[in-house]
Amino acid sequence: MQKWSQRSSLKNKSKEEFLATKQITVLEHPAYSPDLAPNDFFLFPKIKEILKGRHFDDTDDIRSNTMAALKAIPQNQFQNCFEGWTRCWHWCIASQG
Repeated sequence: MQKWSQRSSLKNKSKEEFLATKQITVLEHPAYSPDLAPNDFFLFPKIKEILKGRHFDDTDDIRSNTMAALKAIPQNQFQNCFEGWTRCWHWCIASQG
C-alpha cells in the first residue's frame, strides 16, 4: 500500500509540473459538502420519499420504479433546486469556504 501512495504522489507531482510548464493555474478543490451536492440535498431525498416503504422483486423492478419516481418529480422542483443551489454557492463563496 505504501508503494501505491508513493506512486500516486509522484504522478500528482508530475501533473503539477506539467501544468506549471503550460502556465495553467491550478485551483484547490474544496472539501466535499453535501450542502453543495444537489443529489444529496434534493434528488436522493425526493426519490427516497416516493419509494419509502416499498419492496422490490429484483434490480429491474428497482430500476423501473426509480425511473418512475424521477419522472414524477415536477420540472419546476428541479428548477427551484438549481436556483437554491446557486444561492448555496454564493453563500459558500461569501463565507470563504
